[in-house]
Amino acid sequence: MLISPGLYAQIADSIQPLPVKSFWKSDLVKKSTVPAILFGSTALVWSKREDIREVRNRYIPTFRYHYDDYLQYAPAATVIALNSFGIKGRHSPARTFVSYAFSLGIMGAMVNGIKYTSKVQRPDASSKNSFPSGHTASAFMNATVLHKEYGQYRHELYSVAGYGMATATALGRGLNNRHWVTDVLAGAGVGIISTELGYLLAEQIFRGHEINAPLRNNPIPIGNNPSFMEIHLGYAMTTSKHPASEAKGLFTTRGFNLGLEGAWFMNKNFGIGGEFAFSGFPVNSDNIVLDPELSEISTGNYTQAFGVRYLHGGPYFSLPLSHNWFVTGKITGGVSTGSTGNVVLLLDEQHEAEFRVSELPYIKYKPQPTPSFSVGGGIQKRIGRNTAIKAYSTYFLSSHNFKISKLQDIDNDGHFTYEAMPDNYFKLKLNHITFGLGLTAFIW
Repeated sequence: MLISPGLYAQIADSIQPLPVKSFWKSDLVKKSTVPAILFGSTALVWSKREDIREVRNRYIPTFRYHYDDYLQYAPAATVIALNSFGIKGRHSPARTFVSYAFSLGIMGAMVNGIKYTSKVQRPDASSKNSFPSGHTASAFMNATVLHKEYGQYRHELYSVAGYGMATATALGRGLNNRHWVTDVLAGAGVGIISTELGYLLAEQIFRGHEINAPLRNNPIPIGNNPSFMEIHLGYAMTTSKHPASEAKGLFTTRGFNLGLEGAWFMNKNFGIGGEFAFSGFPVNSDNIVLDPELSEISTGNYTQAFGVRYLHGGPYFSLPLSHNWFVTGKITGGVSTGSTGNVVLLLDEQHEAEFRVSELPYIKYKPQPTPSFSVGGGIQKRIGRNTAIKAYSTYFLSSHNFKISKLQDIDNDGHFTYEAMPDNYFKLKLNHITFGLGLTAFIW
């Protein structure tokens, strides 16, 4: 049968070429973005890991709560419990088990392969298998399984809970002085990418089978209510002229910022929220001038990092753009507390034996709590059903009175006696600007 030219033209017009998915919208990019950011953050903060650990040693040096040994398994236990009660996930129990087994094998191989080739010493000096954190990798692998089986299938709060437990596990590894921040960042990346690879291998076996019928297909309209929880990490740079310059030869260097924040939005543009965060600044004391008698007994000195922790609250703003982009902002205020610290003298061998210590804290400083304020903004991109990555910047303002005391005596039992210096107080501005990346979980 011959087809008329007119009919041929209609048929030709009705045939549309299949859309070509751009590289940046491909599954490869979507699945690897978060691990890539975590691995990149590991490299960026590697040189600052000791400074970040110093914050832990300053505020909670005796933290010993090993909940992280058990919490890492909680997301996986949740998947098992939900299946046991007949609450179906995205895949059948058999396929979920195979996906989990592949993920576990890949994660174990990656963690142990890197651990015993890198041989990084733990912060508590107990062994040389610190990098990356196996607990954190396990926690984020389990959280990603919960996310894939229930968060993407039933409700996003499953994902929020799973990644919340994984984050708490990661924090526990640092607080218990078992891992550096770089260990847990890399461990989180390993856990997530291992699960993605495990599910990819399972798909090669099941080929689209053992998948439960979808419950809903429409994406969550985040733009209508962008309430969120977020963890962020970035650099901090002081904007006051050498904030420690009044302390006789001390000046700060660039530091870091780490925080947790969240907000509840009444509509798509306005909300109320809060932030708990801290910034730390290493201190360069190369130019400090020691008393002559101190110079005779020491080989040098160093100053513990300045730091400030703050709890702020106030209005939050969000402007939804096209293609799941958002412009965000906040204006917050509250109270900040600076970290206490010491100027530490490094004793020579003779006086180390005499005083029975190698490091002698001969000047103590203690900042007073003070009101503080911050204003910030960011650009945010939704990368998953309820997750987003945000590039942020915040300007922080505070001014603290510092109380100074100097070592006066050491008794026979090694107890130190300090006395307030004549100019007991000096004022110090800790104004600084921070910029970095945040991982956002939208909640409803």
